[in-house]
Amino acid sequence: MNSQAGVHCIVVTPERTELDVHCEAIKLPMFDGELGILPGRAPMVGRLGYGLMKLKASSGDQSWFVDGGFVQVTRDGVYVLTNRLLKPDQIDRQGAEEDLRKATEMVAKTPEARALKERALEQARGKLRITG
Repeated sequence: MNSQAGVHCIVVTPERTELDVHCEAIKLPMFDGELGILPGRAPMVGRLGYGLMKLKASSGDQSWFVDGGFVQVTRDGVYVLTNRLLKPDQIDRQGAEEDLRKATEMVAKTPEARALKERALEQARGKLRITG
């Protein structure tokens, strides 16, 4: 990637390629914080969290809810693999609050159940952060 070409970002869900865009910068929610990507970023692979992905482009900024997954940065582009990609206005605050309530009440007696509960909690919290 050179700085004049910007950053080529491709977002894929299990169903299809959701986005294939060129932008100036990308901000991603990671499982342990946020990651900013500019042209020329060193290659890497990381685990996504649940939250807002922001794309900065000359045509206008875009924001999307990323539902976990992985990101790979190569010199050719940024590849985001996620379970779901939603526009922030597709997320209902009451629904997210209900998801958080249900996740909090989940019984987690096994390691698998604890992992499911933690995932549900993080998903609901990510949605709530976006809805303000």
